[in-house]
Amino acid sequence: MDRLLYIYDKYKKAINLFFIVVVISLVVGIVCLKLNYNNPSNNEISNEISIDKIVLFGNNIIEINKGDKYVEPGYYAITNTGEIKKDDILVNSNLNTSKAGTYTIKYTIGNKTITRTIKVLETKNPISDITFELQGDNMIVLEQGMEYQEPGFLAYDDEGNDYRNQVIVSGNVDNNNPGTYELTYTLTLDDKVYELTRQVIVNNSIIDATVTLDNSDYTNNDVSVTINVTGNNFSYVRLPDSTYSENLTTNYNISSNGTYTFYIYDKNSNYIVREINITNIDKDIPSGSCKAIYQKGQTSISVTASDNTSGIKNYYFYGDNRLLLQSSKKTYNVSSKLTSAYVLIYDKAGNYKQVNCEIEIPYNLEVHFINVGREDAIVIRDSSKTIFIDGGSYNKGDKITNYLKDLGVTHIDAIIGSHLHYNHIQAQAALLKNFTVDKIYYPQDLNTCYSKYCDKNDQKYILDAIKKYNKSITIMKVGDSIDIGDMNIYCIGPISFQTKSQNKYRQNYNSLNFILTYGSNKFLFTGDYVQYSNILKKFDKSMLDVDVLKYPHHGNASLSKSFVNAISPKYVILTNSRDELSSRSEKSYLANVGASFYYSYKHGNILITSDGANLTIKTNVKASDYKR
Repeated sequence: MDRLLYIYDKYKKAINLFFIVVVISLVVGIVCLKLNYNNPSNNEISNEISIDKIVLFGNNIIEINKGDKYVEPGYYAITNTGEIKKDDILVNSNLNTSKAGTYTIKYTIGNKTITRTIKVLETKNPISDITFELQGDNMIVLEQGMEYQEPGFLAYDDEGNDYRNQVIVSGNVDNNNPGTYELTYTLTLDDKVYELTRQVIVNNSIIDATVTLDNSDYTNNDVSVTINVTGNNFSYVRLPDSTYSENLTTNYNISSNGTYTFYIYDKNSNYIVREINITNIDKDIPSGSCKAIYQKGQTSISVTASDNTSGIKNYYFYGDNRLLLQSSKKTYNVSSKLTSAYVLIYDKAGNYKQVNCEIEIPYNLEVHFINVGREDAIVIRDSSKTIFIDGGSYNKGDKITNYLKDLGVTHIDAIIGSHLHYNHIQAQAALLKNFTVDKIYYPQDLNTCYSKYCDKNDQKYILDAIKKYNKSITIMKVGDSIDIGDMNIYCIGPISFQTKSQNKYRQNYNSLNFILTYGSNKFLFTGDYVQYSNILKKFDKSMLDVDVLKYPHHGNASLSKSFVNAISPKYVILTNSRDELSSRSEKSYLANVGASFYYSYKHGNILITSDGANLTIKTNVKASDYKR
């Protein structure tokens, strides 16, 4: 212990100084650690967080006038984690706005640095009054081939500043081609533009000439050509009609197409020749014809026209003495029937011809209800296609066959069996025997019907004929839409089928119900259907509203008042041998919607025709009167 005290006393000052240094070092170290923890340096930011980029607002190069205050547009940095930093960016600059020059501002964070350039510009003093004028003449005349020498120009202000090096001269002088050329001298100072012009004329002692057509469009009038002559040695022009002109510019009228020759003479009796070919004169009226066909409630007008010179430009369609359309198209459809029509055909030169159109009415839709007693036999045809519905029992085969032959029918596009009762489909065997047939439609497959729900006689004859003539059956079902010629058939029933457990009239419940549409006219065919509540639930009035109703089951079917109001027919056809409707309330329902009634037992063969918009009805019809 004494030894230690001795050493302490001997080295007391040194030991005390050592401890003081150690304490100060510890304090400084703790403070630095604290500061580094709270305020990391740029290098520490770089080690802990990666800077993705530094973004500057505004332009990277900014110009300001000397003495103006610099306003920093702004900046920020984005880290790799998407964090925005601004306060940690160090900004260094040597900018001095009081002295013109180029300066930089550096933006640094971590190991990223970006620079903005600041250009301090000298302040411009306004330019004093300018003297800007041409030297030499404002108009200079050269002979062809002589080189043009620029006389120059003056451009200075009242302080003696010379601006000639800022003058832009535009335009050129072609000393090999006679003509008048213009040179433009432009000086722009302080956004103010000064401009001077000088004309340089190149003369030619050798004559030349151009002949141009003043109007190249097709015309039914005379045209004019212009002869322009150049050359100081010009004497006269001999025109195609052997007259003369001593003018440098001469107009000459031409009345027909062809090639025209002009002789241009100089004072030494030498001449040059110029020609022009004229092809745009058309004084001939175009030719053409037109036809107008009325069908399906509209008149279609078509034109055939030609013009050998200028060609056809457009057509003016007239109907019932009023202009309907001006068009370059050759056809036009009018949604009405016209009593008269004509077309004005215009060519490109303005000539026109009026052609009258004879209104043609092709074969319209025909719906024949053949009187075969209390059975259905209906033939429908438009201008090209024929449909046959039902036909009756087997003994009606000769009657319907003869009726079709009297109409001139040789081919049937579609046979439809409304339902599989003998008094509706048996006679179809005669159709297959006497006519070619494309398609056969039934609501059910006749081949399997007997074993399930058909009576024995229902399929007699027709099934044998289908097999004999190798025909297939297409099943028509609700929602099917079939286009045949200009006719469309849309099936709306039956909604569901009755099976063998029903009574002997169960096939009436399975009758096809379909709407045939031609133009805007609609026909509802019903077979012997007796259950319309389901159809009324499935389809709204817009679908069911028809012009003609073939009354179901020959007048012995129930129709609700709501269904009658939905279909609202104009005509009701009953295929019967006696009046079965008179005692039914349905007759009053139909009368209330304005329907007219026609009975086959009373009116014989009934024919309804349609042009696609209007219906006509005839009774006691002879088929031969409508033979095609």
